[in-house]
Amino acid sequence: MDFLIPGVQWAIAVVCLMAAAYFFNRARTFAKQGGAQQEGALLQARYHYVIEADPRAILLFQPDLTLVEINQKGRDWLKGTQAELQGVSMLEVLGRLQPELPQDLLDKIMQRGAIELKVGERILSDFEWSELYDEEGGRVGGVLCFRDVTEEKKFQREIIQSEKLAVVGQLAAAMAHEIRNPLTSIKGFLQLLHRLKTMEQEGEIKEYTRIMVEEVDRMEKIIRDFLLMTKPSDVIRETISLDTVIERVLVLVQNQAILRNIQVNTELSELPPVLMHKEAIQQVVLNLMQNALEAMNVGGTLTVRTEEEDKYVMLQVIDTGIGMTDEEIQNLGSPFYSTKTEGTGLGLTVSSKIIKEHRGQLDVQSEKGVGTTITIRLPK
Repeated sequence: MDFLIPGVQWAIAVVCLMAAAYFFNRARTFAKQGGAQQEGALLQARYHYVIEADPRAILLFQPDLTLVEINQKGRDWLKGTQAELQGVSMLEVLGRLQPELPQDLLDKIMQRGAIELKVGERILSDFEWSELYDEEGGRVGGVLCFRDVTEEKKFQREIIQSEKLAVVGQLAAAMAHEIRNPLTSIKGFLQLLHRLKTMEQEGEIKEYTRIMVEEVDRMEKIIRDFLLMTKPSDVIRETISLDTVIERVLVLVQNQAILRNIQVNTELSELPPVLMHKEAIQQVVLNLMQNALEAMNVGGTLTVRTEEEDKYVMLQVIDTGIGMTDEEIQNLGSPFYSTKTEGTGLGLTVSSKIIKEHRGQLDVQSEKGVGTTITIRLPK
């Protein structure tokens, strides 16, 4: 039955285990009664067939945890015959799997902990221990089951790798599309400059070069955000107050707010210092405030609010801009998805990644035509 998918194998194994327990108990009951020997022998044969057909290793133990019976799968893994293994203690049986600490393995099995055991090139998992009782409720032993999950793990790794390659392909295609647009603009303006030959056209030249510089800056931002999204997060962090970061960012965005005729309100509480990567969190706060300013364009109110909660320090960036629909909110954070005409969508993707790396939370609430509130929480 190795060709069956894992879910079907597991279901069959459960049925086989239940049947094995039933036949095992019935056979012992007939033996105790000293009668109906023929029917007892038939039940014993059926139970033996059931556990041999099970795709997992099945080991039956006496109440004193000595081995009574083991199916072929189990004999293969333990490298022994029924005669060699019968009567051996459970600890010695597990030792044949060559774990680093057999006693620890036994304890985890009894505590029903999650176990993955590498044996050579194979991986054993799904260790399950169940007590067996007779019809009077008396304990007659126990059964241990486990199975080989090597192929499943390999299949899972292949799926993950395929998903990664698919994401890389999508990002590469989107990246190429985003960079191609400014490159096309630059190429066009360079062709125009080549045709301009008189000094009277100096004003046009300056305007074209200004636009080209803006397009180069746009490409640089796309590449910078993309690299930030993909680079490892093993950076040195320091204990610092979020207030310090917010005050620094407010200085940076104040001029933009004045130019856009946007009023900036601050409702800052005195926050305790938290462990953070200062530059990364500063970038998150800057992204959120810039997004808020761009959502309002000209006129409106930007509110920056902080508060200390039980387990977190909280920052809210609130704007009175165009707002978003529920569908737009759901798509936020997807690379290269943006509600802004000139946006790349990488800003919020990078911000979400940074907050997750800090074990924090990022929440977006918005209403079309009313505004947006973005809340971030960092653990204290």
